[in-house]
Amino acid sequence: MNTNLGSNIRAFRKSKGFTQEELADLLGVTPQAVSKWESEVGLPDVSMIVPLAQTLGVSTDALLGYNMIAENEEATQRILATIAGMRDEKDRAGSELRICEYLTSETNVNPGNYEIVKEYLKHAASLSMYVDKKVEGRLQDRLDDVRKIYKDAIRKGTYVISHTNDRTLAEKIHHAIAWIYIHEKDFEKAKDHINVLPSFESSRNKENMEMEVAFFEGGFEKMKGVVDKNTGLLFYEVANHLNQMALKYGWFERTEDAVRVCEWCEGILKAFAAREQSIDMKTYLKERARNTFFKVLSYRHIGMYNEADEVVEKFKAEVGVGSYSDELKKMAIDTLNNELEYYRGAY
Repeated sequence: MNTNLGSNIRAFRKSKGFTQEELADLLGVTPQAVSKWESEVGLPDVSMIVPLAQTLGVSTDALLGYNMIAENEEATQRILATIAGMRDEKDRAGSELRICEYLTSETNVNPGNYEIVKEYLKHAASLSMYVDKKVEGRLQDRLDDVRKIYKDAIRKGTYVISHTNDRTLAEKIHHAIAWIYIHEKDFEKAKDHINVLPSFESSRNKENMEMEVAFFEGGFEKMKGVVDKNTGLLFYEVANHLNQMALKYGWFERTEDAVRVCEWCEGILKAFAAREQSIDMKTYLKERARNTFFKVLSYRHIGMYNEADEVVEKFKAEVGVGSYSDELKKMAIDTLNNELEYYRGAY
């Protein structure tokens, strides 16, 4: 990072997509003042450093040139690699707890690394699912330790929300905090975080308008590239919603309706696969494997064991003849086998 304040202001302003005039409006100063700061004809008053950093979504250290981005990225990759090595399919709850304990320490050392704080919140939210008696009810002998993690993660996540201008990052943290509160049965606080998340009720979304801009600015060919990008985003959102539906019906609806819901979810996922160039096939196959598991569960809950076995074999055969890489085929089948093995006692 350049140690010149003016160069840093200009770089961070451009990365946020602000013009000098827009940044000036947000700070309550003139565009001429911003221009002088960036050219270093004049420097901002010390009282402006914190508002500047908050508006640009960076730490004051980064703004002043003390935060080395390369070092931050290196730390992020190191931490993510460590987390990957800590996962244990046979002890999911225990390994999630160990990951959270590790991230508690890492976020203390790297409080300005918002990517790692977000990762901490994600794992704390996942941990809450394993602990909740309504779901798995594990780690009851470690509840004090678990709740210390919740409290610490929520505190750090709330700090990031109040200091970042990255809306997507803030939404992911709100989402994770809401999950923790849901599993802790504090539904009012959960709703506080849910209420700031985007809603299906509004069709006035950025992606639609991006498509229109591309069409009217550059024509149909330019628009197609935006459509492909947005299809990938739509798939991820829909797949996540379908996963939650299939999960709830698979676990708790002990009738044939659960099978029908899982089949409906499967049909929608398959429809997205027709746009293979627009979606992440690894995510697609993972979601297919999970949906298959929930369908197996649905059949077994109503005593149709042969049909459940047929669902497993059909999925594996379909993946085996698909035009996927060997790595993706193995990943999909391993995902299903891991779910079947881990939850064997549940059915």
